[in-house]
Amino acid sequence: MLNDCSNPHPVLRLAHTADVHLGRAFGYLGEAASEHQARLKRAFQRVFELAQRHRCDAVLLAGDLFDHPRVGRAWVEFALTTIADSRLPTFVIPGNHDSAPHHPFHTHSLPSNLHYLPRAARVRFHALDLELIACPAGEESDWQPLLHRERSGAPFQVALMHGSMPSAGGVGTIQPDWVAQSELDYVALGDWHSPQGWVYERTVCWYSGAPEMIMPTQRLPAVMLLVALAPNRPAQVQSLVTGEARYASNAPDGILSWDISSYEGLQTLLSDLRNLLTPETVVTIRLTGFWRALEPLDVALLVEQLQRACLWLELEGAYQTEPLEPRTPFEHALAQVAEEAIAKAPHEAAHYREALQTALYLLRGGRL
Repeated sequence: MLNDCSNPHPVLRLAHTADVHLGRAFGYLGEAASEHQARLKRAFQRVFELAQRHRCDAVLLAGDLFDHPRVGRAWVEFALTTIADSRLPTFVIPGNHDSAPHHPFHTHSLPSNLHYLPRAARVRFHALDLELIACPAGEESDWQPLLHRERSGAPFQVALMHGSMPSAGGVGTIQPDWVAQSELDYVALGDWHSPQGWVYERTVCWYSGAPEMIMPTQRLPAVMLLVALAPNRPAQVQSLVTGEARYASNAPDGILSWDISSYEGLQTLLSDLRNLLTPETVVTIRLTGFWRALEPLDVALLVEQLQRACLWLELEGAYQTEPLEPRTPFEHALAQVAEEAIAKAPHEAAHYREALQTALYLLRGGRL
C-alpha cells in the first residue's frame, strides 16, 4: 500500500515518474498502436498537469523518457515543449533504453528548467534545498560511492536511479544494502513498469512505474508518484493515476473468468464479451465451463473480433467441449471410417477419435 500524503505543509513536494518510452512503436497492438502513442503523450502531459495541481516543487524522471536513442525529432520536441511549458524544475537521467552516449537531448537545445544529468554525480540545487544523486543507467560502477548522506549537504538528499532491484533469482543492478545504508530521504527508481516500493531503515524508495501502459503485464491503471519530504520524518508517497488503459470493470486484476456453459452459439458469446470492452480495455478472458453448442468454439475468430473492440486481449481456454456427433451423411461416413480403423487397431483408438473430432470441427468452420 502507498502511504497517505496528507501533510498539508510538506517542505518539499516532488513528482516522480519514469519509463515513459516516448517514441515506442507498440507493434504488438496492431491497428491500435497509433492511438496508444497518443495516449502515451497525454499521460506524459498529465504528469506535469498533476504536478502543478498538487503544487510540486520539481519533477523527477528516472530514465527511459525515450524508447530508444533514435526516436523521431517530433517526439523529442514534444517532450521538451511539455517540460518547458510546465516551468517546473525537471530532473532527467538516462535509462537503459535512452542511454547517455546517444541520448536524444545531446542534439537539442534544452529549456532552462530542464536539468539533464547524464553522469553519476551529486548535484546541489540550492533554491530547493535539494541534493540529487544522479545514478543513470550505464554508470553502475560509480553509484555506490555516491549513495550516502552528506552531513554538510542539503537538507533534502534524494537519489535518482535507473536500474533493477534483485529479482527472485537475486540478480539486479541495485543492491538493497546500498539503499539501506545511505540514510537518504528518498530514492526515485526507474526501470520497472509497475509501481513498487520499500523502506530500508529511514530511506523510502519507489519505482514509479510507467505513466501509461507499455506492456500489458504491468499493473493498471498506470500512475505517477507524489512524494512529500519534511524534516525528521519518512517520505510520504501517494499514487496519482495518469494512464488511460484500464482492466475490464469486472476484472480488477486484469483476468476475467467467463462461464460459457449456457451459450447456444458463438455470436451470442461474442456479443456478450464485446459489451465488456472499450478501446482502453486490457484484459485476459479465461473461458470456463462446457461448450455445448453445435457449432465449434472458434477461439481464433473470437480473438480476431474482440481485439478490434479493445486495446489488448488474451483468451485462455479453461473450458471443456462435448464430443461432436456426426450430423450430415458425409460426417457419418467419416465416423464409419474411423470406427473401422479402430476395429483394426484398437490400441490407436484415442488417435482415431481425436482425428475424427478434428475433422468434424474443421468441417463446421473451425480453425486450428
